[in-house]
Amino acid sequence: MKILGIDLSVIIIALMTAYIGYQFNHRAKKREVFLKELRHSYNEVYFPMFELLSVIIETEDKNHKMVLIDSFMQEFSGINSNIRFIGSSFILEYFYELRKAFFTYKNETNRTNEHELLEKVQGLYLSIEDEYWNAHDIIYEDHCQFVSDTFNNPFFVIFSNIFRIFYHLFVFVFWISSIILYFTIAHLIIPFEWVPDWWNIGIAFLLVILATMLFAIMMMFKEMMMKKNRRESKVMKSMKKKIKKIFSR
Repeated sequence: MKILGIDLSVIIIALMTAYIGYQFNHRAKKREVFLKELRHSYNEVYFPMFELLSVIIETEDKNHKMVLIDSFMQEFSGINSNIRFIGSSFILEYFYELRKAFFTYKNETNRTNEHELLEKVQGLYLSIEDEYWNAHDIIYEDHCQFVSDTFNNPFFVIFSNIFRIFYHLFVFVFWISSIILYFTIAHLIIPFEWVPDWWNIGIAFLLVILATMLFAIMMMFKEMMMKKNRRESKVMKSMKKKIKKIFSR
């Protein structure tokens, strides 16, 4: 079948290639913009806010703690405040709740308002702590891998680079097999002249299953080989503290 003198299969392949190229290019640009915005948020608000909140939380003297909270609110209040760079709407909204509790405390200083303010500060600290470390992990996600490649055995580095090529190849095969399955199902509804007689839905499903299996194997090896820049989870820290307390008795 031809459209404007061009074979339909050529048109479909061209459209598929253009679509895949657009998706890869679009995702790469979105990631670049995302990392740029994240670095700005990390430097301008997450790091300084986390540092100040950490000092407040660690301060035991209540009077000094309230002075630090006052200083913190002055730092991050006003039209020139860097809180506008907070990416999470939940954290930004929580900050405004904290500011409201702070003004309530300043207008009427009592134990109830003080307790409410300290709880809000604690809640913001926990949220900013997660946001800070998540941003750090994303920005420096390739750090450990580059260090490993620099100081590792050259043969392992070569093997790792070859593995990356095969990994991306199997990702491409997985998506291509999915697209082929889509067109195979479409062929059952509206037959295409360019589809060979021996091709059927069973072969298409088999191709997808095989591609998925190979992709899963590559994902498994990727998890084993990747050098991850990740901090110890809070759950593990809590478990270690509990175990240490048990054995210290």
